[in-house]
Amino acid sequence: MEFSNENILSNDLPTIENVIFYPLEKSYLKAQRISLILGVLLIIVVGFIIFYVVKKWQTPIIIYPLISLLIISAVLNWIGDGISFRYSGYALRSKDILFRHGWLIRKSRVVPINRVQHVSVQSGPIERKLGLASVSIFTAGSGSADFTIKGVTQEKAQQIKDWISHQLNGATE
Repeated sequence: MEFSNENILSNDLPTIENVIFYPLEKSYLKAQRISLILGVLLIIVVGFIIFYVVKKWQTPIIIYPLISLLIISAVLNWIGDGISFRYSGYALRSKDILFRHGWLIRKSRVVPINRVQHVSVQSGPIERKLGLASVSIFTAGSGSADFTIKGVTQEKAQQIKDWISHQLNGATE
């Protein structure tokens, strides 16, 4: 048997631009924004407690910049989440799974099906209330999820998990 390792021209490589991505559920943006509001409220409560406990911080020169920074950060997060949501999506293909997200820094992840070790479906309290879930995909050799498809319905998350499991079982048979 003769070893062969031929070059592949870059023009012959498949492109991700031609992949059809499924968008995330619109209620996922709502979940992100509810989480943002709850986080800001938590920061405000903690800030008020610290403000009343630490007497030397009870000065406008400290309070006003912190409040301004919190408001600016929250507004930028709100806008960024909305824009990022439009660029996020997932795709399932016969040999791999893709997930993309981000707008300023766009990230696309591809995991070959044959590298998947296990899949889990989870949802937090806000997601459960909105009927959403996330699918985390783990590959061999990683201690944490390689990526998580967030913002899908609970039914779709279970379908994705079942489909991946079927692909894995079908590949070994």
